[in-house]
Amino acid sequence: LKNPEAKQTVLAYFDRVEDASQAVSDIIAAGMVPAALEMMDQTAIEGVEAAAFPVGHPKDIEALLLIEVDGISAGIPEQIEEILRICRNRNVREVKVAQTEEERARWWANRKTGFGAMGAISPDYLVQDGVIPRSKLPEVLKNIQEISKKYGLRIANIFHAGDGNLHPLVLFDASKPGETEKALAAGSECLRACAAVGGSITGEHGVGIEKKEEMRFIFNDEEILAQTDIRDVFNPKNLLNAGKLFPTPGRCVEVKREKKQPQLL
Repeated sequence: LKNPEAKQTVLAYFDRVEDASQAVSDIIAAGMVPAALEMMDQTAIEGVEAAAFPVGHPKDIEALLLIEVDGISAGIPEQIEEILRICRNRNVREVKVAQTEEERARWWANRKTGFGAMGAISPDYLVQDGVIPRSKLPEVLKNIQEISKKYGLRIANIFHAGDGNLHPLVLFDASKPGETEKALAAGSECLRACAAVGGSITGEHGVGIEKKEEMRFIFNDEEILAQTDIRDVFNPKNLLNAGKLFPTPGRCVEVKREKKQPQLL
């Protein structure tokens, strides 16, 4: 495929997460599909500004959006104007359009340091990967804030807002007794919050071992057993990815039938 004829990037600062979240919904509802629609919350902004590519984001805002549109040159200005209008209608504090390719590149370098930048403000972090309907962004982000308070751990949010793919980053210190366990529990609750609004426990990173118990957030025992039965047809000796993806109880009481687990050789 050819590269787009043109692209333009917008950076918008919001005093409230709710306003930034609603702006995301409004942009999609307007029929636009940006090439990128990224969101960072206050904790994430603190991290990227303390890392390798700071760009001077205000540290007292609750959220920012980094929006990029591309396509035919003639259509870009109209899309940008509509995005600016939507952001202003949602109480944006400041919104700006990249004036040079260098400025655009700096904004993206700052965003792409996101996960690694957490090392500037925390010795350890756990990244989760859930998906939600975009309309549920304000609700789920509020729930994540409550989870953060419950466990006494900071949670940064850097994610692909345009497709509802969240990446809560639970910040902790593994050298402190009990903090790793708290981080794992907090991460699990973040996924439960995603599932509770009709979302999923993974959008990009998969299930593997880490999230196999969380499969129960989106499937009941009968559904899980049906899936394991299908897997066992192709993997009767459990040689492929043994112990991954599905919970592995010996019996599922709710289904009222025995489930014999394949034995490892």
